Amino acid sequence: MQVNPHDFVWVNSLDDLPIASLPEWVSSQWNSQLPLVVRRESAADGKLVVGIRGIKPSQRVVTEIDKSAITHVMNVESLVSNSRELQRSMFIALPPVQILLLLSQHKWPWKWAVTGSCAYTLVTDIQSMLADCDLDVLIRCPTRQKKEDFAEFAIKANTPLCRIDIHVETPKGGFSLAEWFNNDQVTLHTPDGDVMTADPWDESL
Repeated sequence: MQVNPHDFVWVNSLDDLPIASLPEWVSSQWNSQLPLVVRRESAADGKLVVGIRGIKPSQRVVTEIDKSAITHVMNVESLVSNSRELQRSMFIALPPVQILLLLSQHKWPWKWAVTGSCAYTLVTDIQSMLADCDLDVLIRCPTRQKKEDFAEFAIKANTPLCRIDIHVETPKGGFSLAEWFNNDQVTLHTPDGDVMTADPWDESL
């Protein structure tokens, strides 16, 4: 079972969560049909760090679950892999989804995905995007690339429809594409914390 940061996972019940250490709203709003969001942080063997979303934007909490409790995984790449599916979405009129549709109509040399509130909205059919929220997009790029390799994607994504925040995921962690375009080094978010580097694919990190 391949699980990556930002993917969605499901568990059967509250019994699969360390409920005693979580806020009250988790149990009062619990719905086994809603996913948990995989986080990047390191966890003990057999464990996975996940985020739980509540109804309110302020209701967010991070916890650990047993990998064995996972009943289903959805890779976020699947949300944008089929432009026809995006066109059938009930949220097709929203600006973030319009940008995803535009990007999905091009062939890119790497896998890419939508994350954040837009992804959660598409998965659950619950509109959790605020009117002024950014669209979060992820490029999964296991092999070393040059900055200019991402230029066309960034240009296509840069529309007046809404702000977009593009991150690139390497085997070592993730970084902001805008930061990389504007600086010699980037902040690489790794499972063990943030590091500054000029090479986000550096195997020694």
